Amino acid sequence: MQSEKIFKNKYGFVLSALLCTALWGTAFPGVKLGYEWFNIGTSDTGSKLLFAGTRFMLAGIAVLLIYGIKSKKFPSFSKAQASKILLLSAVQIAGNYFFYYLGLSVTAGSVASVLNSFDTFCTVLTVPLIFKDDKLTLKKFLGCAVGISGIILINLGSDGISTFKFTGEGFLLISALFSTAGIMINKKAASDTDPMIVTGYHLLFGGAALTAAALALGGKISFSSPKADLCLLYLAMVSAAAFFIWSALLKYNPVSKVSIFKLMTPIFGNVFSFLALGENILTPLHLLSLLLVCLGIAAVNTDKPKLKK
Repeated sequence: MQSEKIFKNKYGFVLSALLCTALWGTAFPGVKLGYEWFNIGTSDTGSKLLFAGTRFMLAGIAVLLIYGIKSKKFPSFSKAQASKILLLSAVQIAGNYFFYYLGLSVTAGSVASVLNSFDTFCTVLTVPLIFKDDKLTLKKFLGCAVGISGIILINLGSDGISTFKFTGEGFLLISALFSTAGIMINKKAASDTDPMIVTGYHLLFGGAALTAAALALGGKISFSSPKADLCLLYLAMVSAAAFFIWSALLKYNPVSKVSIFKLMTPIFGNVFSFLALGENILTPLHLLSLLLVCLGIAAVNTDKPKLKK
């Protein structure tokens, strides 16, 4: 298939992974701007979840429409595939973004983008338990340790006192754990199903679950501001494109080879937070933490397992 050639090709793989993480990087300031333009308060949990649910439902509908137009048939899946897609919806969208949206509202976008890299290290450490062809080596372990030290460092104030908040940074770390589980499930779900079908339905179902929870909590958003509406539409398209690319990469490549690229997301997130929000990312603390994350990427990404005799 043409898509398989693109996502398995050395250059196509790298470019696709970088594009995917760059899109996710723009989401950090995009969500925070969406809160501001939709006038969603810090304590308005229902409206935050409605914002998230609407975003993912729109993204899922867009992917399924594109699939239908492209293939000229209704996107369907078997009963066996249904359980994987529903589980992926519950974990990667509903669970992950429930904590992500709530945590991000009280955390700086640049800090959130670095914390988001925590799921990559969790994936590298746990993937050998699920996929036997991905071995955990000493170099991978040390790379994870270095990267996690960067995540811890970003939460220390200049006086060495932690600024960690459970409802902020804590929620983002819980979100990362859901994301880790979602990567594993996504690999399983995409193995025997078209990535567009997996992407479309898990975004749609996950978004619907978030929307139901939001309405139960009295969430409301007003579509009266053009820039707010465009922000929501952009975030929906980011989700549609990034999750499709991610599902395709996982389908055709080893999990550890793909997941390590997600450590580029905090780098893009810091840059876009600086450009869109004016957040100061040139402090010694930020630069040192990002350096440690990058060293972690390099250590894990350059690890070459020994060939079996």
